[in-house]
Amino acid sequence: MTKPTTIQPMMRQALTLVCGALACFVSSGCIALPWSGPRDKTANNLVGPVDSMVLRGEGLERDKILLDDAMRQELEGARRLFQDKEYTKAEPMFAKVGKNKKTPIPILEEAIFYEGECQFLQDNYRDASATYKKLIRNYVHGQHTRQANERLMFIADLWLEDTRKQIEEFMEKKDGKRYFVMPASYFHLSKDRPFYDQEGNALVILDDIWLSDMGGPLGEKALFKIATVKFFREDYKDADFYYSKVYETYPNGTLAPKAIKQSIICKQIMNGGTAYDGRPVEESRKLIDTATRAYPQIANKDQEWLQRQLASVNFQNADRDFRIAEFYRRTGHPGSAYFYYELVRRRYPGTDYAEKAVARMSEVRGAVEREQQSGDGVLSLTPLQRLFNPRPNQQDFVPQPLPIEMNQVQPVQHK
Repeated sequence: MTKPTTIQPMMRQALTLVCGALACFVSSGCIALPWSGPRDKTANNLVGPVDSMVLRGEGLERDKILLDDAMRQELEGARRLFQDKEYTKAEPMFAKVGKNKKTPIPILEEAIFYEGECQFLQDNYRDASATYKKLIRNYVHGQHTRQANERLMFIADLWLEDTRKQIEEFMEKKDGKRYFVMPASYFHLSKDRPFYDQEGNALVILDDIWLSDMGGPLGEKALFKIATVKFFREDYKDADFYYSKVYETYPNGTLAPKAIKQSIICKQIMNGGTAYDGRPVEESRKLIDTATRAYPQIANKDQEWLQRQLASVNFQNADRDFRIAEFYRRTGHPGSAYFYYELVRRRYPGTDYAEKAVARMSEVRGAVEREQQSGDGVLSLTPLQRLFNPRPNQQDFVPQPLPIEMNQVQPVQHK
């Protein structure tokens, strides 16, 4: 009967350790899924730092950091000044502790964060942004990283106020309510703004937030803000990249439907026209199908918008194929030109390109017949093709007549 009495205290101690460890993980946010991140957190409602816990002989305890007396007194004095809201005096003391190479890493991170807090609470956002960026870059999973990201998001929103005002004025100009859009100031002397390029500095901050909170709600907002500014500045290639990251990284996020719609538009105009690379237009067509299947709110509410996008994609494809046919006609390849004109006529009925293709087919028909009768249509090869396909003897070649379906050009069927 003595064995149960000895095993039971050991089991109770083991269960105590397990429960304590689970409580630590839950309180520290370690079990949060990487794509969910923190919720209901704003710049004015910051979460406190996470305590560092270690497992010792009697259970979990707070980690005790060894400091010398001078550093301990200086750190306590800086904390006391911060609590008394004397941020001007506390800032250099935290900066001194943060620059000391002998400072332990947890204390070093705390000193850098509170140095940024002193700057932030003095409305010195220019220096505070640099301090917070230093923190999130050096301590990606630190105890103050989440707070620093929230502060940086607040600063970035403030620095994008002029850009938002420009967007509103641009929309008013488009509607005929305004004749001129006032440009934003490039230089600033106050400490709450960067000295120059306010918008560019805000985008750098948002990019750092995305890399630090990748998978979290702040990262999603940062990506969408960057993409919106890029779209307004007509940098459609970069805008498409960031919009794509939004719906690929956060497919169930609140901003995913908006991002996929904007990406569809960007892909149609980023290549500069049908004379250039047509792959983005094909990707836009596939993305329209994805949006229709994956997001019912788009399929139900924006059906008219989707039809317009499909018509735009169809128009660009027709223009591309017609340009190819025109190229072959100009370079003296009537057979290839006839093929693409027929392709345009069948693929895009009821369009202006189909009518133009029918007219062009009538023009090149005689040249196509002469080409086939002489055999040039089969034997006309490029130098590279002749290298791998030797020209056959003229006497062995028997020209073939036109197919029966090509004897009569069928009229275009209008819907």
